[in-house]
Amino acid sequence: MNDAPVTADLALAPVTITPTKPLTPTHVKGLLWLDVIHKSTREIRPVTYVWNPRMSTLTAQTAAYWEFLDRAVGDVDWSACSESELGELYVRSNAAGVRPTGDSLQPYFERVEKEGWIHPASVRLIDLWKEQLDLLNVADPGLLDPAELTLTADDVLDVLREHQLTIDHRGIGGPVYLDGTIWGLPVRQIVDEEGVANYLVPVLRELIPIGARHQRVVLVYDQELMQDYILLDKVLTALGAAVTRLALGRVPIDGVVASSRHGGWEGKTLSDLADACLRHVDVRTYRLGMRIYFIAMLERGCAKSFQPELLRRSMVRAERILGETGDAEPDSGGPAFLRRLAVPDGGYVDPYRLTTALLDRRRRVPADLLTTVFG
Repeated sequence: MNDAPVTADLALAPVTITPTKPLTPTHVKGLLWLDVIHKSTREIRPVTYVWNPRMSTLTAQTAAYWEFLDRAVGDVDWSACSESELGELYVRSNAAGVRPTGDSLQPYFERVEKEGWIHPASVRLIDLWKEQLDLLNVADPGLLDPAELTLTADDVLDVLREHQLTIDHRGIGGPVYLDGTIWGLPVRQIVDEEGVANYLVPVLRELIPIGARHQRVVLVYDQELMQDYILLDKVLTALGAAVTRLALGRVPIDGVVASSRHGGWEGKTLSDLADACLRHVDVRTYRLGMRIYFIAMLERGCAKSFQPELLRRSMVRAERILGETGDAEPDSGGPAFLRRLAVPDGGYVDPYRLTTALLDRRRRVPADLLTTVFG
């Protein structure tokens, strides 16, 4: 497993989004940060975008949603369902607060493992995501391309056991814990009493081989997952990977940071934002304005609530920037400019510094980047 040659590539490895709900402002922020990191960094070094849908479909959260749909809704034409209808069903599936048994989830895990299967309701959601992301010109990282995970769950547990990083109670019908006490971190359950793994196991199945093959892995994740990702960083580092972490704060709605499983995103999904913006600006302005708002205005860890007025101002700024550049001549200075904005030891271009540079009239951002990175 660790004998593969190490490449100079940077592996950009975000936490994946479970295909169970519409894209909320928090998701939009993460996807835009990732898109700008990917497009800008690949101008100065090779980048591998690590997005395997199996990291999110081999989770109890997703399988429980699918089990609810099959049990409570039945056989419907999912391709005719709207985004809001599917999102409301996700909220309903979580309202009872009772997770299906491991036995009822197992058939879903087996289909994902054997076939790369995705429930047609989630396929419909992902198709809607893709339409919205295409309009925003966010590159598809592989939303419907589930490759087999290199390692099995047992492989991961064996590796962790070899490095004395597990507490395994399966022999007495108990759970398995990832043991981070060597680093002063608490233990973390990764397999429950019914044998159902949490999301960290498929993530490790994908990232342990990735870490062995790439010069550096950049973990991009929701700030609410900080404790898990510190532990993930420590594990991958112990296995020989070079790791950089980038935590992004969630976007509150009306002052509240809540999981999308509770709703509250109605009227503020990516499709809603696109409809509102494109009534007033063209597509090119919309794309740049969204990046200005979600990267420069909301910043990395900003706790400001989503504000439509600030989004409108970002569209005005985008229109000004595009008007000033107009038909500017191509500029060959893009790579040199981007290297100056690279994160020390992280290897990737800082999207906040790059985006805020657009707003600084004293700094000339090479016009090519408006197309290659922000277009």
